[in-house]
Amino acid sequence: MDLPKSGFTATVFSAFLRPFIGFLDKRAAPIHHGEIILPGLAKPVVVRWDRHAIPHVSATDERDLFFAQGYLHAQERLWQMEMNRRFLSGRMAEIFGDFSLPWRELSSQFRDRSCVDLDYFVRLLGIRAAAVNSLTLLSDEDGRRLRAYCDGVNRYIERCGRKPPWEFRVLRQEPEPWQPADTLMIGKGFAFLLSTSLYTRLNFIAIAAKLVDEPEKLRDLFPAYPDHAITTARSSWDSARALWQFSSGVLAASEWHPAGSGSNSWAIAPQRSTAGQAILCNDPHLRMSLPSVWYLMHLRADNSAAGPDGYEVWGASIPGVPCVQIGHNRFIAWGITAALCDDVEIYREKMHRLEPDLYLVGHRWEKLESRKELIPVRGAKRLEKIVRASRHGPAISDFRATSDGKEILTARWTAHEPSREVNSLFKLNWPRHWKQFQDSLRLHAAPSLNFIYADHEGNIGYALAGKIPRRASVPSLLPLAGWDERNDWLGYIPFDELPHVYNPPEGAVASANNRIADAAYPYYLSHFFDPPYRIRRIEQLLDQREKCSLGGLAAVQLDHVSLHARNLIAALQPDLTRIADDNRILKAAANRLLAWDGGCAISSIEAAIFHLMHQRLLRHLLVPVLGEEAYPAYVEILNQSIVPTDRIFADAKSAWFSRRSRFELVHLALSGACDELEAKFGANMEEWCWGKVHQLYLGHALSRVDALKSVLGIGPMPTPGDGMTVNV
Repeated sequence: MDLPKSGFTATVFSAFLRPFIGFLDKRAAPIHHGEIILPGLAKPVVVRWDRHAIPHVSATDERDLFFAQGYLHAQERLWQMEMNRRFLSGRMAEIFGDFSLPWRELSSQFRDRSCVDLDYFVRLLGIRAAAVNSLTLLSDEDGRRLRAYCDGVNRYIERCGRKPPWEFRVLRQEPEPWQPADTLMIGKGFAFLLSTSLYTRLNFIAIAAKLVDEPEKLRDLFPAYPDHAITTARSSWDSARALWQFSSGVLAASEWHPAGSGSNSWAIAPQRSTAGQAILCNDPHLRMSLPSVWYLMHLRADNSAAGPDGYEVWGASIPGVPCVQIGHNRFIAWGITAALCDDVEIYREKMHRLEPDLYLVGHRWEKLESRKELIPVRGAKRLEKIVRASRHGPAISDFRATSDGKEILTARWTAHEPSREVNSLFKLNWPRHWKQFQDSLRLHAAPSLNFIYADHEGNIGYALAGKIPRRASVPSLLPLAGWDERNDWLGYIPFDELPHVYNPPEGAVASANNRIADAAYPYYLSHFFDPPYRIRRIEQLLDQREKCSLGGLAAVQLDHVSLHARNLIAALQPDLTRIADDNRILKAAANRLLAWDGGCAISSIEAAIFHLMHQRLLRHLLVPVLGEEAYPAYVEILNQSIVPTDRIFADAKSAWFSRRSRFELVHLALSGACDELEAKFGANMEEWCWGKVHQLYLGHALSRVDALKSVLGIGPMPTPGDGMTVNV
């Protein structure tokens, strides 16, 4: 996003607008000092903010504690909570109207799509319906805790009266009461936004349809494709195309976009620690935004079901959800990364020729379920949509009526089923040891998550949690015949058989969204793991020291060396060496890359050259084969594109270089990168710093309005690292 052209104009405008927003927010502004009388609290609750603006909350019992947490979340993050609720329930057009989505800022897949399309897509997936269905699984005790949290949110809304936070007033909206289903919906939303299964499957339907006559190239992009499956791609493509064109961009629209921003977590045992105690590190790389996805808190209740010592936990909470999602109590600490397990299946359903609501199951016909969705649109008549579903799940091909009526595509997703993530979360906050910690994870369903563990006695561990489908065979990712019941899931992998480790002899456990188990593991988990470069770098840095200090581990979190860049440059060394001496700038750039250690500091010239060259390498390699439409969807999700293309570039004789040799592509890409850097920063290569190219802008939900960018946003700021480094 470009900032306003005139810094002076932007400063003057900001100086005027910020006090105006403060005036609008006067009644709704957070209160950090003094005393507030809140009906609903049984006994006094003390909140103390430390110098980092982190609230420390002390209550007599759990109900008052979660009431206070809901109030604190709401007084600082109500607009963020409202946006998440509206996005995940398909109600954005209700306040914004049916505007064209800003696809240039989000994804090429949003081109020509509207806010109503987004609402319909989310409703088609049934995120809110799944949350509502999960309410029945709440235990009485957890139900009381959740209602206390919602009461706290709603007490803040009542205190504001007709003057809620300024975003509501600008849009002339009043916040609705917060409901338990809204909290459960945020949990389902994480399952939706931390899984790339649906998007990757849709992408491979598109790619397989394009490469059906070039199976060798297709297997290079995805080696697991069996030959017999490729022929089904064309028959599914017409049904999948409309949803594919739209849905790939939904990832980029979200604050929780996982592509190229995988998380890291590790723990070391006391024998590897200079402190003589276990140390746990976690860096969840969710999208950086204003406000942050996280809200740091310390929560304490004297009387609690957690035990005679009460309830006390420190860490990162999510506005809209009680408890702490990542953190520690007095006995244990835990970190989380996305496991990226394959939690989706797409099915082809054969429709009855005469009765369009019937579909084939084995040798019988069953009727599709249907529900009516009414989508309110600001300033326009509300739209009516019909969502159909088979026994597997919603008919995703209905997103645009493009099928021939003989077949539809449906999607099964683990998060569609009622689940108990909130129950798991309440239990996760107070274990005293590994056994209790594991028991809390048994209730977790979606998304699949890697948990790293450490405790005050020096134990460390790793556990995978979530409902992972058991399949009859390793999937091709292309749609399966829904009428063949042999293609149905065989239940879920039992929790006790999911990968886990406790006190390994090497004294360390780590996770970076990488492959979880080797070929000896008896179940299929996923094709969607992140490239191995981050986990290898973490292991490399941990192995460099016999013992690690807190400061040393913090340095690991900030490491910006790209093993991906190192490996790719090593593979391309013969071509970079061949760059002729007659082009001084090009030869100097090639020599720099060959001597580079992969460090992506903001001052690095080589990092700027490499990343612009790599971007062009991918484009020159893939666009002639995949086309302009499929290319951005494929490279947008790093865990589907980096390893296959690295493998192609490592083989100069690959079929992908039949039109142009690898050397020609490298020369063309490096030349284009240097031309762009020279055009932007001049012919002096010393000015080609990575920080000038790689910048972070923190934006508010309304900062896409040009007039509000400088007021509501921060940046752009030069940042180190890339999508493959520990410091992302």
